[in-house]
Amino acid sequence: MDTLQGASGWGTRNTTRESSRIQADAARFEESLKKATESIERAKLSVDTSGISAEAESKKLREACQGFEAMFLDIMFKEMRNTVPENTLFGESQGEKIWHSMLDTELMQNVAKSGGLGIADMMYDNLVDQVTQQTMAAKGKIGTAR
Repeated sequence: MDTLQGASGWGTRNTTRESSRIQADAARFEESLKKATESIERAKLSVDTSGISAEAESKKLREACQGFEAMFLDIMFKEMRNTVPENTLFGESQGEKIWHSMLDTELMQNVAKSGGLGIADMMYDNLVDQVTQQTMAAKGKIGTAR
């Protein structure tokens, strides 16, 4: 019996020791979590979001969409120009080819700004809500957008 009591006492001491270790680990984890949370909050406060506005972001988005449409139209127009046979009577100089390329690029930028095919408008309509949500999330006004 003495051996059993001794053995059972040993098991109780280990369980108590194990319980104390678990509580100490939990306390250290809780402290680490608290420090990390405070660090994140300080980082949020230090981020300067005062310069971010939804209007400015939507204007940048509009310009990016128009730039994409202009690039698309420019590529399309250059490929269409490549199907036109070269002037066999006088030929085309390298300077004339560069001039046509620059002219096409400028024309397509103007076409995109004036409405173009509507690609920029469709892209803008599909993306503006996401950009607005991300801007507001950066300002801390709403939760993060997904």
